[in-house]
Amino acid sequence: MGKNAKVLYLHIGTPKTATTAIQRFCMDNREAFHSYGYDYPMFEVEYANTGKWRNGHFLLGNMNQASWDFAADEKICRENFEQIQEKFEVYDNIILSDEGVWNHGFKCSGMCWDQIQKELEQNLFTVKIVVYLRRQDEFVYSWWNQIVKAGLRKTSVITWEEMIKRLPVVQLDYYKTLEKIAGIVGKENIIVRRYDRSRFSEGLIQKDFIQTIGLKFSEEYQIREEVSNVSLTKNCSEIKRILNGLPDLDQKSNDLFRMWLREFSLQSRENRNSSMMSEQEFQEFMAEYKEGNRRIAREYLGEERLFEETYQAGEKWNPRNLDMIEDVVKLFGTSTLCLMKKNEELECEMSDLKYKLKHPFQTMGSRVKKSWGGVQQTAVNYGKRYSEKGLPH
Repeated sequence: MGKNAKVLYLHIGTPKTATTAIQRFCMDNREAFHSYGYDYPMFEVEYANTGKWRNGHFLLGNMNQASWDFAADEKICRENFEQIQEKFEVYDNIILSDEGVWNHGFKCSGMCWDQIQKELEQNLFTVKIVVYLRRQDEFVYSWWNQIVKAGLRKTSVITWEEMIKRLPVVQLDYYKTLEKIAGIVGKENIIVRRYDRSRFSEGLIQKDFIQTIGLKFSEEYQIREEVSNVSLTKNCSEIKRILNGLPDLDQKSNDLFRMWLREFSLQSRENRNSSMMSEQEFQEFMAEYKEGNRRIAREYLGEERLFEETYQAGEKWNPRNLDMIEDVVKLFGTSTLCLMKKNEELECEMSDLKYKLKHPFQTMGSRVKKSWGGVQQTAVNYGKRYSEKGLPH
């Protein structure tokens, strides 16, 4: 192998572009990858609220924790890169993935990209960045929907209008971010893909990803049945946003609200053709990114347009729409019925428990009788089996 024949593929999202589906696919097919000289390494250190399939999360560490131990995370980062170098002695290609790198990679006191730059200076392997981009307005709505649905965050109570104005955390100037990354790995080592299922083979991003990193998809690769990440309807998002502001909201109640609203979103008759922006608002919002998007299309894809620039605007969604009252009433009714059913089940369990405590000997006798009946039946079956074989028993 020639110099720099080894390649580290770093998939950095962006968030809300089926990153988990890609990561689980890579984790599930590690053995298949090995036969083609690829590895998706798994590391010992695990991070809170982070799936183990996000094997590139060590590049960020615990930066979101209130008491971040930078030195400890930096040490883990170096140690993991040492393991990666050992992996390169066996495999020509290593894959890492974490969507947090897109939004936070340049914010974690330089650990992420500084460490990558240090590794590149050793000239042991080439780093190729894989990034999926989604049209900015769609990205922001999906992000807002997710943080509201998740709850228990400071940003989980902001309105859609506040989200558009503040844009917390989200890096929407795609070209600017790509230029910063290009300054480290080289523009020729950045692979830009559109997040558009209509462009993927059979609509599967897993197939698109594996072809992007130089492999050919075949039947030996397994794609697990995806657990659908149901988005809340616009009305349900607003209801959840208000519930997120309850002063006594804890993990248990938050999970309950989330479950009810997720199920209700599948049944709601809300007008799903409504838009979060008017035509004019869309044009004004996208104007800031229009030139950058076109430069990405020309410089990274050899095309003229990155995204469809027309906007199919329906009636703009309003939280005080006519369907909202009906949705609130129906949600109240379905949640009440659910609680009543659960209460009835608990009452039955309590009645049964009270009877067993009141009549312990009868309960014990029933269990002994049931067990003895099972033993007798087993003996009968055993005898029949040997009789059928003509053997003594």
